[in-house]
Amino acid sequence: MRRFFLTVGALIGASILAMGQSAPLGKDLIKSFSEKMQAYKTIEADFSFTLENLQEGFSDSHSGTLTFKGNKYFLDLMGMEVYYDGTTKWQFIPDANEVTISVPTSLDGGFLDDPTQIFRDYEQDFKSRFIGEKVEKGVALYEVDLYPEDLSEPYSLIKIIFKKQNLDPISVKYQGKDGINYIIEVSKFKPNTNVKDDSFVFDPQKHRGIEVVDLR
Repeated sequence: MRRFFLTVGALIGASILAMGQSAPLGKDLIKSFSEKMQAYKTIEADFSFTLENLQEGFSDSHSGTLTFKGNKYFLDLMGMEVYYDGTTKWQFIPDANEVTISVPTSLDGGFLDDPTQIFRDYEQDFKSRFIGEKVEKGVALYEVDLYPEDLSEPYSLIKIIFKKQNLDPISVKYQGKDGINYIIEVSKFKPNTNVKDDSFVFDPQKHRGIEVVDLR
């Protein structure tokens, strides 16, 4: 009988622990994280971008930088510089001395289409689950999994890891339904820096002999 009650007690304890790690705590953490990211006027970040193809069994990583202000951004990644001033997008390839100019009607093609989405409002359109707290290199971290409400999304899960002390992002992983994952690991995070608006505009006239592909 004593063993029975111990077993029942253990099961109840595990259930309470599982309940504590599900929606309420995860939702509160994601709300705090999202509100803080949205409150920043500007963000500058250095990061690594990894494409992980589970079906083919390979991964490819690149370092990059991102600066954004409101709906404007500058991205330097994989040999391409992308400028977006909120209306017009310039995709410049220095090695080819070529720039493609377009006016996107939407920015919903993933991280490479809109890199600012890693600092998005995750409180909306996601179910959350608090995975746990851990310490890496002496820094306490929170880990939260997000599941999109919209089942037509190309990914099944977003895993976010951020610092417990100040909620600064450490990594964001998009787990694709097609077996392809995207992992962004932030190595430097600088909010509210002085960034001029012309940082998000590309001027072809400053590049002699440049080839311009204008899709507007």
